[in-house]
Amino acid sequence: MRPLPALLGALFVVALAFFMIVEPAATLEASTAGLRLWFRSVLPALFPFFVVCDLMLGLGVVHFLGVILEPVMRPLFRLPGAAGFVVAMGFTSGFPVGAVLTRQLYENGSLSGNEAERLVSFTNNASPLFIIGVVGTGFFHSPAVGYLLAAAHYLANITVGILIGRKVPSSPVRNQGPRNLLSLGVAELLKANQQSKAIGHLLGEAIKKALFNTAAVGGFIIIFSVLAMALSKWGVIIGLGGGLQLLGISYPTSIGLGVGIFEMTLGSQAVAASTGPLLEKLLAVSGVLAWSGLSIQAQVMSLVSNTPVRYWFYVKARLLQVVFTLGFTLIGFRLWTANAKLPVVHTPSSGLTVPGALDFLQAACQEVWWSMVALLLVGLLCWLGRLMFGSYAHRAP
Repeated sequence: MRPLPALLGALFVVALAFFMIVEPAATLEASTAGLRLWFRSVLPALFPFFVVCDLMLGLGVVHFLGVILEPVMRPLFRLPGAAGFVVAMGFTSGFPVGAVLTRQLYENGSLSGNEAERLVSFTNNASPLFIIGVVGTGFFHSPAVGYLLAAAHYLANITVGILIGRKVPSSPVRNQGPRNLLSLGVAELLKANQQSKAIGHLLGEAIKKALFNTAAVGGFIIIFSVLAMALSKWGVIIGLGGGLQLLGISYPTSIGLGVGIFEMTLGSQAVAASTGPLLEKLLAVSGVLAWSGLSIQAQVMSLVSNTPVRYWFYVKARLLQVVFTLGFTLIGFRLWTANAKLPVVHTPSSGLTVPGALDFLQAACQEVWWSMVALLLVGLLCWLGRLMFGSYAHRAP
């Protein structure tokens, strides 16, 4: 670590320790809130996903998908077909599944360092249920707002993935014979099964890895809950809000943005509860979701440590996504107000029902299933296209 960042980090840690000594009640309150959030929502929702995804990697399912999805992923994102599995899981399961799967694919040799860096930069997203259920229905009291924010969020991330893929030279899709694409996928699956260990051993290892990863996520949630409390007590959030006012943002919205720089959920909630104009609040929440907060960024970088993924590359991708998601949100809002005329439904907050862990798990499982079906259908269409055009080319004189 360079001297200046190391010195600043040491000073910050000392200041945080001093806050914990001076404000023990506030520290306990914040850490308890973070622990409760992790135990009630994050652990039940993420743990099964981590176990199942690791088993799919160990049993060769990803190798099969890699062959089938190669015609889609290579020209679109300039990534191997196995990356399609990470795209589907990352886009539907939420943070930080994309980072975990990217690291595992890199460790087993399915991704190069450059490919892993590009993949992790656009596959760590807020889950659809979080955006639609929590932000849209819970914070804004309107599912329509959730759909608008989700569409802008995912379109922006896909755009980022395509653009950063243009930075590397294109590589042709491996011509393995269009008629044998499915059989090659099955052969890769069987080969991976022969090389894998017994199912009992794989399950045990998957559970150990899932426990470690979810515990790491919980640690970040707790420490950043304490950090957010300290920054609030020190007046840093208010200072950031005052600085953001220079951009023409109203004061209540700017305070929410200041919180969102550090923590995505609290920032989105603060912006939605502010008294600013609706369009301003939608743009602010879109930016917060795209930025994802320093808490999520720290989780992602911790999970991809000891890989070639650079933090500044990831941050630049986040900033690029912020730009695109603001544009998509503005366009969607203009079309929404001009054509759909869907009013925002304001309901008393006392009657609000925020989705729980079981809702997250059930909805995410359904979304993963349909995403994988969609990816397989796209791969099948590409395979049929290669089959038809390949046959035509062979018949041409």
